[in-house]
Formats: sequence, C-alpha cells, structure tokens
Amino acid sequence: MASGRGLTELDEWPRHQTIDSFDIVANPSPGWSDGYWHCIGDPEGEVNLITALRLYHNTNVIDAYSILSTADGKQYNVRATRQLRPNIDDLTVGPFSQEIIRGLRTLRLGLNETDIDCSFDILWESSAPPYDECPGIRTYQDGRLVGERSNLVQLGYLSGWIKVGGKKYEFEVDDGWVGAKDHSWGQANTGEGEQPNRHAAPPEQPRSVWGAPGARWWALVRFPDRSMYCSFRHQNDGTILASGTGGANLANLGTVHSRIDYPYDSGKEGWAYTDIDVVNAEFEDGFPRLKTARLDLTRPDGQVDRFLLETVSKPVYMQGGGYWGGWDDGLGRGVYRGEKVEGEVWDVSHPVVVRDLEGKEVKQKPGGHYAELYTRYTNLDDPSDVGLGLQECVFAQEYQGIRAI
Repeated sequence: MASGRGLTELDEWPRHQTIDSFDIVANPSPGWSDGYWHCIGDPEGEVNLITALRLYHNTNVIDAYSILSTADGKQYNVRATRQLRPNIDDLTVGPFSQEIIRGLRTLRLGLNETDIDCSFDILWESSAPPYDECPGIRTYQDGRLVGERSNLVQLGYLSGWIKVGGKKYEFEVDDGWVGAKDHSWGQANTGEGEQPNRHAAPPEQPRSVWGAPGARWWALVRFPDRSMYCSFRHQNDGTILASGTGGANLANLGTVHSRIDYPYDSGKEGWAYTDIDVVNAEFEDGFPRLKTARLDLTRPDGQVDRFLLETVSKPVYMQGGGYWGGWDDGLGRGVYRGEKVEGEVWDVSHPVVVRDLEGKEVKQKPGGHYAELYTRYTNLDDPSDVGLGLQECVFAQEYQGIRAI
C-alpha cells in the first residue's frame, strides 16, 4: 500500500525513536542535513584532500564533493549530486561512493575517474574511539530556530591509492597518512540556495558565524599513540575561549575545547586539556596563511605540552566543494539539480589568492584566508612525539597584525 513515507534498510534495526521510519526526519526545515566530512593527508604534504557526502532529507537531495590540493599548487575540484529517494540507502553519488563496513570503525571512500584528473580508493580505519561533541548546539534569532548541529569527530589510519594530476600515490597504514572524520547532522543554511527565508521578517541583529574579531583554531591530529581534537578562539585582546559544538558545555571549558583518546584496546581513558596558550604564530609572507606556530597545552595534572606547528601542505579551499555558492549555478549545497557532475582545477600556489588555469582570480568566500591545511605537531620536549593532521587558523578581520583577505 502506498504511503507518505518509505522504509529504509535502517528500519530493520530496533533503533526507532518515534513512530516514523528512518525515511523521515523530525525537523521539517529544508536546511536539515546529515553527512560526512573526511580529510586526508600525507607526512610530506604532497596531498591535502577533503571529501564529503551529505543527505538533505527535506529537499530530497544527496550530494558529494572532493577537493584536493597538491604540492605543485593545484586544487582539483569534483562535485556531484542526485535525487536522494528512492535510493536513500545507497551512499553513492555519481562517481562518489562511501561504504560503511563497520560503524565508527571502518569505512571505504571512493571516487571514480571523471573529466577532472582526480580519483581514489581509500580504506579508513579508526585509530581511537570517536569524540561526541555533546550536547548539540542550537542557535536562535528573534525567537526563531535558525541553526542546530551535532558533531562527532574521529581520527583514522589510511591505506589505498589516490590518482591526481598524472601521479598515483599508493599507501599503507605504516606510511603515516592521516585521516580525520567529522560526522555532523542538523539545520543550516543549505537546501535553499544559501539564502534566508525571503518571506520572514529581517532579524533585529545580523547573525555572524564568526563572533568577535580574532582567529578560530581547530585541529584534528593523530599522534603515534593517541588522537587529539582541539578547538578554540583567540581574540585580538589576548582572550582565549573554547570553541566548536558542545552546547552549554562550552561555557564550562574555559580556554580550550579538546579531547585526547587512545586506541580501542589500549585500556587508557581519554581526557582533555585544561588550558592553552598561543605563544606565537608566523604567517606566510605577511598573508593570512599560517606557516608555523607554538601552542602550549596544559594537562589536568599541570604538565604542559609544548608543540611546534609546521604547515606541510598547500591550502585547500572549501568553496571548491560547493560552499558559499561554489556550484556553477551559485546556489550552494543541498539544492535539487537532478543528476549532475561538475568540477574544475584551480591554481592555489599563492598563499591566499585562487586563480583558474587561465590566470583569472576566483574570489573565495568568506575570503581567501579561509582554507584547510595539513600540519605537523612536534612535541618540543620529546621530538619523537610527532603528530599530523588537519589544521584551521582562520579569521575574518584582523589577527596579530595580519589582515584577512
């Protein structure tokens, strides 16, 4: 019998929370979505890859992207989309695929060949339990719910291959490539062309995703024996505040939102840093692109871990994945386009200016400063303790005398 809902493979599992099937989400907003964000990099900085897949249940869309920068200063962008239903159980979008081999443990990520010279087949295996940034956070404006979000993050071991720009990189776990995953779900400004409701009253105060002037620092780093999540904002007046998802807990975290976890079978309990100090930060040629930094993180027992941060990769720009109107039609993610695959190659050799291959500048939003980097963390008191992972250091106005672009 026909009905207003469908059944998914998940409906076989005894995990229902309401009388609805897993075809239906509780939030009716077109901005509701659920999906994955993976970053992948190597110790030498040859490859800086971010790939994502996301479901937009209320616009009936699933889309995916891959953005990959290489050491020679190129960024390869591939985006794909299709109608979500009736194939809601199938995590494939055009040339993209994701297989959940074991939840929170093992995934397989794939990108078949397209007109853009970039493809991969990667096995992702967790190196430690995930960190749940609970509770989820809700944002209201003039009494209206305008955003809500939950995140879990996790570090992983990688094996497989990547082909890009005429080169093929093959790697095993022992080669030291590092993967990090952010699985998030909630309501945001997707699905409607990244525009506010045109028929609603304008807000009394404009909403800012940036908050006060200063820099957002956000990192997912894997060390030989542990994984680290770290998030904070460093204001221009020197104030440091915990950042990230986590709802009301952020007010109790002080200067840093962090988590240290150990491998599943280690028998070690996870913990969090209690304080952080940005000792210094050096930017590339005076541009807002982090080159090196020194962070001092205080453990619960008072011991201080002093880390030297060194950027090893070229930046990768999220707009290439469809953020901020990055699709060719300018409408952003989660919008119905039928079945479509598109992409391009950019020149990202400049620290903050992006150009197409003909030399024309491709303006980035919210600015050329906003990009992701792979960074090496070296413990200054134990040089054998070296981590690698994804690092953000981004700001919208000015930070430590460096102006955003």
